[in-house]
Amino acid sequence: MTMRVTKGQLCEIVGRDERTISRWQNSGMPVLEVGLGRGNENEYDTQAVIEWLVQIAQQRGEKESVRDRLDRIKGDREELALAKDLEEVVVAADLIDRFEAMITAAKVELLNTLPDNLASELSARYGVEVDDQLIREPIEAILRKMADYDPDDDAPSDGDHDQPGDSLAAEEDCD
Repeated sequence: MTMRVTKGQLCEIVGRDERTISRWQNSGMPVLEVGLGRGNENEYDTQAVIEWLVQIAQQRGEKESVRDRLDRIKGDREELALAKDLEEVVVAADLIDRFEAMITAAKVELLNTLPDNLASELSARYGVEVDDQLIREPIEAILRKMADYDPDDDAPSDGDHDQPGDSLAAEEDCD
């Protein structure tokens, strides 16, 4: 699809700065209309420019000049900074910190608050004394198992019934 655009618009389309566009123009990139005088911009046919870029890339064997690579890296860096500012991406370290804080809070709640509260609730509801250790021990066992989790371990998960070799899934198939 052909579009008539200014240099600034072309920069956005091809992801390069104005200096690069000027350099490409000096190297033979097609210009639809040369703006003469102050305030008159050059205009470009996007289809012709893209075809020229493809032709140049084929001639170079897909090699990128040092200057073009630097311009591309600068553009990528600016795009990433903008995406961070717009909160469209997150930094992995920040995500890990938040995740670890959530896990720590959950562990504290599971180990300290839940056993006491559940034991009290069960004792009050059923009129029997419930030892909070009966609740705490299975929670501790589960947390120990979670602490030993290895994401690179290829063993099937006990909870994923779609995995081959899962004994529960095999029992269900037999029934």
